[in-house]
Amino acid sequence: MNPLAEALRSRSGPLLAELEGIYKDLHQHPQLSMQEVCTAGIAADYLEALGYEVARDIGVTGVVGVLRNGTGATVMLRADMDALPMAENTGLPYASTVRAADEDGAEVGVAHSCGH
Repeated sequence: MNPLAEALRSRSGPLLAELEGIYKDLHQHPQLSMQEVCTAGIAADYLEALGYEVARDIGVTGVVGVLRNGTGATVMLRADMDALPMAENTGLPYASTVRAADEDGAEVGVAHSCGH
């Protein structure tokens, strides 16, 4: 196991295991831009389960979570959920084997491969 992952696991235990499970699920089941219905649902459901205010279907598949912490400055964070139209060749046990139609209707491999 990666030393960093091991250190995080020892400090966070169940939370890290839960987040790792979500990560692997999203990685194995990626969705192209404007098709991320399941991905957005997972994010929205998770935020709602934590008690946060959630708006769904923003600009088709977007999710907005409002994490209130009293008065003061507002911080906004933006994150992409879409995958790229390319096959994954990592050999990981949770590697994507998903294929989908891109915006031109061509069938393409789909993977979370952008690295950010």
